Amino acid sequence: MKKFILFFLTVFLVTVGYSQLPKPKMVLVKGGTFYMGNDYAGSVDERPEHKVTLSDFYIGKYEVTFDEFDLFCESTGYPKPDDGGFGRGKHPVINVSWTGAIKYCNWLSTRFGLDKVYEYREDSMGLVIKAIHWDANGFRLPTEAEWEFAARGGIESKGYPYAGSTILEEVAWFDENSGGHTHPVGQLKPNELGIYDMQGNAFEWCNDYYSPKYYASSPEQDPKGPDKGLERVYRGGSFKSPREYMRITKRFHFVPFKAQGAIGFRLACKGCEKAIDTQ
Repeated sequence: MKKFILFFLTVFLVTVGYSQLPKPKMVLVKGGTFYMGNDYAGSVDERPEHKVTLSDFYIGKYEVTFDEFDLFCESTGYPKPDDGGFGRGKHPVINVSWTGAIKYCNWLSTRFGLDKVYEYREDSMGLVIKAIHWDANGFRLPTEAEWEFAARGGIESKGYPYAGSTILEEVAWFDENSGGHTHPVGQLKPNELGIYDMQGNAFEWCNDYYSPKYYASSPEQDPKGPDKGLERVYRGGSFKSPREYMRITKRFHFVPFKAQGAIGFRLACKGCEKAIDTQ
């Protein structure tokens, strides 16, 4: 009897938790062509500028927050990440590894009845990706090309040097204006597509493996990054990044199985209309 009551209570609590899970707010990024990279950047891995054509996709209007990620943790037993003393709630989640981010994506896909994008196995040696199902309608991390196109404003781009402005302080929390901590998402000016915090606040994981020479051989249509590698790309700068690191084209990289204090993520998907809020 006690086991039955405990089981019922667990199901009830989980159900209540799920009822608090709103549809992710996403923005449609219509496909188009742009020149990715920066021939004039100080970092050689931002070169050469190269032509990229992308299909339509959706990307998160906001970075994933602690409110959202904590529900995943409570549901699955995944350890809650440290907020660094900056606050949870609507602050962007930080201290999340790449593997933690894709686990969240798969969990969220399941919760909204979508197909999971990531297929992996996990054992004492860690997590190994078996397949990424690009045709699935579930949630995933944006590719590096998708991230940069969205940050630039997609086909609505006005050519700003930053994600929505010529003035960095209008669109990004970085070392000069953040006070040394994250801020609740969506407080500054959005970019041309209505996307917030594409620069600053938290760094954002991308799906791609990192290679400093990938741009020289990247395919033009819907590039997805190298087939293998040791590190994954993250983008966007953070609350502690200096101004010179706040280029839209600036690339960062880190091992996927470790969390880092300023790295979070935002969602992407295709064919996910039934599970998202586009208002």
